[in-house]
Amino acid sequence: MTTKKMDQIITEEEHHPRRFSLAHQASCEALLHKDLKRQSTLKHREQLKQITRGQQVPAHFYGVELIWAADKGNIAFTAVLSGSGDLAPFIGAVITAFGSEGVQMNHIESRKDKSGRGWDLLADCDATKDQLIAAASDLTQNFHDLTGIALYRKNGIEEVPWFPRHISELDRCSHCITKYDPTTDPRHPGHGDEAYIARRKFLNDQAMEYRHGDPIPFVEYTKEEHETWRAVYEKLRSLHESHTCLTYRKNLKLLEDAGVLSPKEIPQIRDVNKYLQKRTGFILRPCSGLLSARDFLASLAFRVFQTTTYLRHSGKPHHSPEPDLIHELLGHDIGLMSLGATDEQIEKLATVSSSMVNPYILVYWFIIEFGLCKENGQLKAIGAGLISAYGELMHACSDKPEHRDFDPVTTAVQKYEDSDYQPLYFVARSIQDALVKLREYASSLERPFSVVYDPFTRSVEMIREFSDFEPALQRFRMEFNSTTLAIDSLSLKKSSPK
Repeated sequence: MTTKKMDQIITEEEHHPRRFSLAHQASCEALLHKDLKRQSTLKHREQLKQITRGQQVPAHFYGVELIWAADKGNIAFTAVLSGSGDLAPFIGAVITAFGSEGVQMNHIESRKDKSGRGWDLLADCDATKDQLIAAASDLTQNFHDLTGIALYRKNGIEEVPWFPRHISELDRCSHCITKYDPTTDPRHPGHGDEAYIARRKFLNDQAMEYRHGDPIPFVEYTKEEHETWRAVYEKLRSLHESHTCLTYRKNLKLLEDAGVLSPKEIPQIRDVNKYLQKRTGFILRPCSGLLSARDFLASLAFRVFQTTTYLRHSGKPHHSPEPDLIHELLGHDIGLMSLGATDEQIEKLATVSSSMVNPYILVYWFIIEFGLCKENGQLKAIGAGLISAYGELMHACSDKPEHRDFDPVTTAVQKYEDSDYQPLYFVARSIQDALVKLREYASSLERPFSVVYDPFTRSVEMIREFSDFEPALQRFRMEFNSTTLAIDSLSLKKSSPK
């Protein structure tokens, strides 16, 4: 197809900027998390001041949260104490204050501070939160040359942002930081359509009430919604052979042959869920919009895909700048058929840093949402964002944008275009090639622990030490023994005389 013809089609589709993405969410979430963390620390610093009888404990920013987040058990920590006076009375005051309150000091050493006029003491300690607060309070009141207390977790153990450990905790992972909302954004096709706004609110409220273990609610879709589904389904189908990868087409046929997907009517999420769980181990749960990056990836770690239940506005059916049911079912859910239940890259992406726009999110976004592959020398879409949007699917597979080989290291630093179609798309050799590269790249994720998914309890185990591997090793031994028995049984049958 010529570029001129393609431009004509895109113009006819009246495409809209895609303003909200997973990468955009990660940026917003990082700023929000940083601000909330600072507010929390300031609040805890004031509360700590009240606990210490009005004395201001000059604790390091991180130290305040270390004290406050500790439970009733012992904290293993390193204290760096700074004083402006002579060394001998400084050491004496520290030993007296810590010892009198029951703080165990395992090691202590001194050094001149950077100015050369005072001293820094480094002490490895064990104590409860109450003992630590009492010791710091005593030292602050009785040693007036104290200029600072900085507390650090022992052995370099870093603070880990909360993430769900059991599938039921996904009830807390439904944060939509920003919304492309028809009630507030005049550029939304549904802006001013009170019936559409009320319908979305009803479906979103229903999704927000959902809890783990609840049956997925039945949704009675309207005639207009079924017509929108049919129009998009049939138009996208006209591009499947020429613009989508073979794996997508095979999986779509499986879903159609099983009666799960059809252009005639919108399927129920509960029916799609049953089929996906049987085929792949993934399950669906309703959500109310574009999730935060952390919540989205955390859900995938438990083989859960959170899906919206509302549809795009019927006035502009062939492109949606936000996730809707068409995007989920015709894009992602068919893509999940390609992953299977044992793909470990999902767990590797389960916990992401919220201190920056995470490069792993960008890698995911560029390949899973807007990735391409080559089949018989032709560009084919593998990304759900392309497969569910007629105009961008045409654009991505044309000669108008730039195409580069998919390399996660390069992709991670590529700027994402939020205001229009992408000027650049990444091309993998195949879906499997993309998944292998995702696994390899995810394994380079730096964090102070690893995670292992337990499919029996549907929980994530945090691995910090070798002893933490025991439950996973037990499962491995059981599976290995079962496999060995099966091999032995087949070998005996093969060697037995007929």
